[in-house]
Amino acid sequence: MTRRPAIGAWLSLAALTAGLLAGCSVLSRAAAIVAPDESVPSASASADAKRAAWDRALADASALPLHDAAGQVIMAAVTSPAAGGAAKAVAGQHLAGVIVMGDAVEDAAQVTRLTGAVASADPDRGWPVLIATDEEGGTVQRLKPALGYVSALMGAGANGDSAQIRDYYAALGEQMRGLGFTMDLAPVADVTIGLKDPTIRTRSAGSSPDAVARVANAAWEGLLAGGLTPVIKHFPGHGSVKADSHRTLPLQPKTVAELESRDLIPFRSAIEAGAPVVMVGHLQVAGWGKLPTSVNPRSYAYLREQMGFDGLIVTDAMNMEAITDRFAAGAETVAALAAGADLVLMPPDTKAAIKAVVDAVEAGKLSRSRLDDAAAHVIVAARSQAAVATEGEVRRPAEFVEGSIVVASAHCSALVGDAVHLVGGTAAQRKLLAKAFAAAGIAVGAKGTEIALVGGDRGHANADVVVATGGPWGLASSHAQTYVATWGGGAEQMRALARVLTGEVAPRGTWPVGLKLPYEPCS
Repeated sequence: MTRRPAIGAWLSLAALTAGLLAGCSVLSRAAAIVAPDESVPSASASADAKRAAWDRALADASALPLHDAAGQVIMAAVTSPAAGGAAKAVAGQHLAGVIVMGDAVEDAAQVTRLTGAVASADPDRGWPVLIATDEEGGTVQRLKPALGYVSALMGAGANGDSAQIRDYYAALGEQMRGLGFTMDLAPVADVTIGLKDPTIRTRSAGSSPDAVARVANAAWEGLLAGGLTPVIKHFPGHGSVKADSHRTLPLQPKTVAELESRDLIPFRSAIEAGAPVVMVGHLQVAGWGKLPTSVNPRSYAYLREQMGFDGLIVTDAMNMEAITDRFAAGAETVAALAAGADLVLMPPDTKAAIKAVVDAVEAGKLSRSRLDDAAAHVIVAARSQAAVATEGEVRRPAEFVEGSIVVASAHCSALVGDAVHLVGGTAAQRKLLAKAFAAAGIAVGAKGTEIALVGGDRGHANADVVVATGGPWGLASSHAQTYVATWGGGAEQMRALARVLTGEVAPRGTWPVGLKLPYEPCS
């Protein structure tokens, strides 16, 4: 792993100021994406330089024709691997950018062609196109064919070493930037309640707000150091509701004061540390009325005024049923912008969304100044990311994955014998694990220490060693001498599992969520 400078030391103050004055503000740990508030302190840029960058972006936004300004606040989904259609949509509709979905990814070469075509689709706009994807790891990763399996964020919670977490996500950021991406809609800052949480679970770093805050900060700082704009999500916290906003509008019954004591802690920590982008989820917060937070002026006012966030605010995907059940196509985009959003993600009909914004401005239902303000935030974000220098693509460090593995056992040494018998999981996982054991001189066959691989969040088994490759909760229903969680079932995770079980690497991970098991972690 190559050595990196601290995030705040990417560029000297003089170089940063010069870049800002040229219209390319640089993301740093202390001052990431900045809005027009001169009072916000920055360790990396003068207030005058920040103001100059903002003023230029706002002037550029204000000069756009209305139709182009409407496109500049929309990020559309790309679901086809063909590059031409995505590039044509960006150029023809002047979109802020695109989010590349899993169906659009075949391999590294193909996705690089796709992102290259999108990046060059609108060369005269004066700022880069945002090219994003959801690469959280675990259950949400779009780039698996190009990058291999990325550990779930809960693995970082189990690891707990901020330096290793930063390195892992910095390497991931560099790999993604090498594929042509500029933004990762990650990490998740939600605090999970476990199995009663239907959609976040291992996408979260755990159930402790302070631990989630530390992990999320290390992860987004790593992505930023790797050259990507990270996105903290899903404000004000999706991990403690018991419904899935993909299917319905979840009710968050907590008061704002109760949210502040748990769910909002990681978001406040990230904002105070300089996180550049926050995603607003689709939740009904009892204290803020009946509107979903993504279209609710009170949620944006809280972010800006109470939490002091001055960066880019993006909505969660607007094609989710929490929104589509309540708005006609296009109306959701107008509602989000009027409420305070800067970038509207995945409206169900992009053309209808642009037309609705144009019609709303012309009818006086959405002010042009609000639209320009939103577009200016997008422009500053795009220029900021483009100015970050990186050291080139590197491998994700194996130490992170090894340190994430949790082992709870009756005997923390000699976890396997000279031979092992593998059951469960997928054929690919068993093949990967068998290869790793064979390299360590362990025989793999029908006899020996029985190792059962289980997936999902409730997977369980009875064996000498039960290994959860998904969520850990099913381990409580298992019977074993050794309980293990790997936070993934890819090649990295299987190699690390073999190294830990053979004793080559000492187990170090701890449970990031509460589990009732007969043994404590071996760490």
